[in-house]
Amino acid sequence: MELKVNHKLISVPADYTLGLLLKSMDFSKSVAVFINSQQILMRDYDHYKLNEKDSVTIIKPLAGG
Repeated sequence: MELKVNHKLISVPADYTLGLLLKSMDFSKSVAVFINSQQILMRDYDHYKLNEKDSVTIIKPLAGG
């Protein structure tokens, strides 16, 4: 199935979870994720099933001071 991740179209297998997507893209789970403009809680990443045509935005926190 196809998804849009940070404005790029990608293909993933059916029944793919958000946790698998983050792992495959080398993101830690310490990121903010919005799917179709709705924030997903970190505790739900491994169980949240992605759907065809979802729009996923992944935001990494900046470190520094």
